[in-house]
Amino acid sequence: MRHIQSGECRKPKCCGQDHKFKRMVLTTGVLNTVADQTAAHIEVANFDPTETFEVRVQVINWNSGAPVVLLNQLVTLLPNRHVNLSQNVTAFHYEVRIFHPGSPNVIANTFAIDAGTFTLPGLTFNQKELMELDIPFM
Repeated sequence: MRHIQSGECRKPKCCGQDHKFKRMVLTTGVLNTVADQTAAHIEVANFDPTETFEVRVQVINWNSGAPVVLLNQLVTLLPNRHVNLSQNVTAFHYEVRIFHPGSPNVIANTFAIDAGTFTLPGLTFNQKELMELDIPFM
């Protein structure tokens, strides 16, 4: 088992150039909490059978108009493993930001949940629905 860092790719060289995963910074954009929501819930899975990846997950409070980071968690995803994180976001504007390694085998989804950890309709974002930001990768 090998640990992948800095967007490194395990593919062999092609045309004299190293393949690299395109690391991405993904965002939900600024969201407003929904009725009965108590937390933002993020699930990240690594479906690769041999490679380990790192993903940083942030939850940001935007109520003041400027970003205040509430959660800034670096997660090591072992092969065929899943991690979930939750952050209280009661009654404010928030954003979920994911610093993604770029591997097609790493999938991140976000949900709004209530106090019983049930998913609430309206603020579920599958990875393909997240927007890519053009900001530095952490």
